[in-house]
Amino acid sequence: MTADPARVSILRYSPALVLFAIVIADARQHSDPDLWGHVLFGRQLLAHGGLPRDNPYSYSAPGFPWLHHEWLSEVLMGALFDKFGAAGLKLLKFACSAGTICFIAAAESATIAPALVQLSILLVAALLLMPVMQFRPQLFDFLFLSATIALLARIRRRGLGMLWVAIPLTAIWSNLHGGFFIGLVAIGVYGLATMLEDLWSGRGFWRGLGILAIAAAATASTLITFLIPPARDTWFTLINSILNPMTHYTIGDWIPLIPSLINAPSGSVEQKYFVLVLLFFAAAFVCVVLTPRGGDLAMVAVAAVMMAAAFMAVRNVPMAVIAASPVFANHLALLIRSREAASPSASSARPMPRAGQLVVEVLIAVAAIFFARSFGVLSPGIDASDYPAGAVDFMKTHGLKGNVLADYAWGQYVIWHAAPDSKVFIDSRYDLGYPPAVVADYMKLESGGAGGAHTLAAYRHDFVLVKNGSPAAGLMNLQNGWRLIYSDEIAELYARAGSGAARIGGVPVSGARYHADFP
Repeated sequence: MTADPARVSILRYSPALVLFAIVIADARQHSDPDLWGHVLFGRQLLAHGGLPRDNPYSYSAPGFPWLHHEWLSEVLMGALFDKFGAAGLKLLKFACSAGTICFIAAAESATIAPALVQLSILLVAALLLMPVMQFRPQLFDFLFLSATIALLARIRRRGLGMLWVAIPLTAIWSNLHGGFFIGLVAIGVYGLATMLEDLWSGRGFWRGLGILAIAAAATASTLITFLIPPARDTWFTLINSILNPMTHYTIGDWIPLIPSLINAPSGSVEQKYFVLVLLFFAAAFVCVVLTPRGGDLAMVAVAAVMMAAAFMAVRNVPMAVIAASPVFANHLALLIRSREAASPSASSARPMPRAGQLVVEVLIAVAAIFFARSFGVLSPGIDASDYPAGAVDFMKTHGLKGNVLADYAWGQYVIWHAAPDSKVFIDSRYDLGYPPAVVADYMKLESGGAGGAHTLAAYRHDFVLVKNGSPAAGLMNLQNGWRLIYSDEIAELYARAGSGAARIGGVPVSGARYHADFP
């Protein structure tokens, strides 16, 4: 009978490579469409202790109930921006990226996988997390889920001793973002799988029941949201987002994985990303099938549920990557051991001298720093070059104010720079701040179809701000009642024909694209 192999902590084995994985995960340094709103709303919460119940930034749905579900994230973002500017937001993002990678590493270290297997999977996981590590409250979902997975990975060897931490963890998480629900699912699935496995093997059901009791207590801890005024919409918002059918075909990250791959432009980065995700899932699946006795059935069950969720909506891909990484590492190690056992003549590599290890670690750390500088991780600014800075500056220069039908992704940018003098038709709060009719009317304009003319006629728009070359811009160019007054590589700004804005001398003005940072 062979002894159980010693576990290897890659946090101690190669901290430099873990740092490199952190930098990879944090490499995306572009503003998210929601960032302006998160900071603005956080400032309002700090100043007034709450947010309005209606939608004061919109002229299309001013009386529609505004649902809030991430108040604590926004308070943190608002406070950090006020204290440190954009650098504070970058530090928050880096901390969440670092925590997520370190918890994945900790979960992998609870498996039998050797260091090189763990590090290889960690680096691939970091690459898959990079596109979704944005300046959004979802950062806390990745951080807290990875912490939960790390706690679950410890159970087989160390028992339930530390799992109680999930209870206060979930209570905090439920105030940060509605994604806390996925953590409850992970604990519940782990507990149920453990109970069934133990019953099958004759060990009784008490261990699984203990885990399910902790899951129930963690669920109960989320009731704290009903006691905090800004958080009272949390559960309603979560249920509304899941059940709203429009969400699943209008919002990109709610679309299922396979349709997202099929509809991605051929050869695009997006298409390559989805292919890499599927390869990661497929490789993990094959390793589990080829080595079914890995002693981690409950972890496999959690990973399977998370993968199923990823196929249902691409926003769940990072959750699946986090849950699958320790399972992949464990079963890949088993597969490698079985191949080595079948080839006893294979010789083991000699360990590197300590001095050589130190030199390699230093070189990797230098490479990580160089990578971080190249991708802007170490710069103080957050790139916002894809937003209509030129068009909004044009409006400010000429004193243009009013109702702005802006691109969905630009709504909060306009709110930040033009409110309260100007209001928007829609912004990326989507169904949390707008009724289905407004969302549907916006989609008609965005598609450039005949229904877009109805959207233009049905509301009191003063300006239309759309992406240059978009179907909506093509539709606007066909409207006799509207005139182009400003354009650059990013945006086109239209005003009603005959309005004061349409009579500004020299319009349409052609602007030049320039680099812009948040805000």
